[in-house]
Amino acid sequence: MSIVQKMLQKCSHHTASISQFFFNTLTQQSKNTGFTLIELVAVLTILGILASLSIPRFVELDSNASKQALISSVTELNGRESLIWSKVKLSTSGWIEDEGVFEKMDTVLGSDYKWSPKAKIDGGKLHYRDQMGKLDRKPSTAISAARWEINKLSSD
Repeated sequence: MSIVQKMLQKCSHHTASISQFFFNTLTQQSKNTGFTLIELVAVLTILGILASLSIPRFVELDSNASKQALISSVTELNGRESLIWSKVKLSTSGWIEDEGVFEKMDTVLGSDYKWSPKAKIDGGKLHYRDQMGKLDRKPSTAISAARWEINKLSSD
């Protein structure tokens, strides 16, 4: 037997044993598929910790958005005041008194906004979701429109 024949015989013997090893490993592994109970509990614990850290930040974000909505509503009220005041000034009768301007004012800002009890000529309490803003209204004059300002913001 030549050296080449001996080497081929050894290689074929090793190839057979390697393929048998992989076959045994694959068949044995397919019987043990899935996660253990400890692995599942560890994953659920990590998810619980992540959720407990993110929920307070979400609540804080919602509260900040509600405060910003109240601030934006004051800007909206001031814009409306300026338009009404301008219309009154340009009318044939002109500006006479602040009460006449306020009577024409639409203070309804949307379904999520509530006045308690209602908007008054000197201001009022405006609620948006869980936030409340105490608003003051400086009256209009012959040379300037009325101005709404936030006196205090707080949670309901």
